[in-house]
Amino acid sequence: MKNGSSVTALIILDGFGYREAINYNAIYHAHTPNYDTWMQEYPHAILGASGTHVGLPEGNIGNSEAGHRTIGSGRIIKEAITIINDAIATKSFFSNPILISTLKKLKTDKTLHLMGLLSDAGVHADLKQLYALLEVAKQQGITNIVIHPFLDGRDTPPQSAGQYLQLLEKKLKELGIGKIGSIHGRLYAMDRDKNWNRTEQSYRTLTEPQQIPYPSWEQAVEHYYTINTTDEFIPPTQLDKDAYIKNGDGILFFNFRPDRARQLTTAFIDPDFDSFKRNLLKLAFFITPTVYNTKLQTEALYPAQKDAKNSLKDVLMQHDKTIFSIAETEKYAHVTYFFDGGREDSTPNETRALVPSLHTKQYAKQPEMSAQAITSKLLESLKTNPCDFYLINYANADMVGHSGNFGATIKAVECLDKELGILYNQIVEKMGGTMYVTADHGNAEDMYDEEAHQPRTAHTTNPVPFIMLRTDLKGKGEEKLPLTQLSDIAPFILKNMGLPVPKEME
Repeated sequence: MKNGSSVTALIILDGFGYREAINYNAIYHAHTPNYDTWMQEYPHAILGASGTHVGLPEGNIGNSEAGHRTIGSGRIIKEAITIINDAIATKSFFSNPILISTLKKLKTDKTLHLMGLLSDAGVHADLKQLYALLEVAKQQGITNIVIHPFLDGRDTPPQSAGQYLQLLEKKLKELGIGKIGSIHGRLYAMDRDKNWNRTEQSYRTLTEPQQIPYPSWEQAVEHYYTINTTDEFIPPTQLDKDAYIKNGDGILFFNFRPDRARQLTTAFIDPDFDSFKRNLLKLAFFITPTVYNTKLQTEALYPAQKDAKNSLKDVLMQHDKTIFSIAETEKYAHVTYFFDGGREDSTPNETRALVPSLHTKQYAKQPEMSAQAITSKLLESLKTNPCDFYLINYANADMVGHSGNFGATIKAVECLDKELGILYNQIVEKMGGTMYVTADHGNAEDMYDEEAHQPRTAHTTNPVPFIMLRTDLKGKGEEKLPLTQLSDIAPFILKNMGLPVPKEME
């Protein structure tokens, strides 16, 4: 950090939305003296963070990937769900050359297996995309089809699997093809935190013959509900003794979002995989809607989006600013890959700090998560070798909010407020720096689904707060900042750092 310059910190409170209604609003009911004071005494704005504000279809709930990409790039980038749904609407999807040519590789006596999240939330997968894939498979004359649904319960109500499985069975009956071979709670099949024992359970259920404890998904789901196991936590369960994946079969993983699909994909296709012992199958193909990772060789239907050039970090780099990016494991990809517009590698002059997430199935039991460790690492940097720009993600409001546990989410928000106060004291009061506090999407501000009469575990379509904290701005809480959506954040920060705003952000 050069002499005379001051610290700028952008703090993203994951899942910390804004909602005026107070019922089931964990943020309102939490004791948050710092946040409450800042919303009264400092300039702020309320920003759109869902749907078309972040490149998603109109009305779709916001998510961390789209939120961070929009904030970091300073522009609205059309997300994968929108690209694919547009292709379905224009019918070009049904003649996708990669999909058609790859499906033709499947021999007539082999099986096409479709696996992915059975959900209409549009965060990781979309039912209409699964239906479109089934239609294409039927058009290509494929008759042996098995679907392995991953159950949501996080971006959808916690006990909603039955309605989605019924919809899938109705579609299969309508098309006259396919059967459900197994079910998996997303905790297992979609782990992204290197809990390889979870991934292994799904892999073995998908690839090896198992005992069949329940002859139907109805009986399986009903059993798990009786022991208070909701959708995302349902263990991988095989439903048909001959529906597992074998040599020569083809796989179509229909999640369009990469981060929670990579571990399972790696187990299937990486010849050097060693995270658990497994029999490497000789597959006809492994199709994915998008590029999960440039190192994973899959047949991707849509190419990787080009890096968002001239992102916030790019401009900082061009002007020799030092950068410090930090998050715990659960959100590390979001302050790096997603915030950086799809770039895998760090920028020059950037320090990346990864704080390990706790190994637990339920963050509700430890709502503090790794927030204190994040703050400790930040203080160490700020006091010994401060950087020009800090990018910080605190995951608590989102990850604990996903539990649906209102009391635990209140504790998570109170923990955040305490950590924010510590950073404010160091950055703003002691160092004379600027601190921006915002969020990527909503969650903790609306914790109950009054229509379904059950806890809401999903993200929301609510906007998010944006607060600018600097000593000379105290007492100017009536001043509304000129921002309306997440894409306005990057150019606003650059202007306040005295740096040029690239044309891509205008």
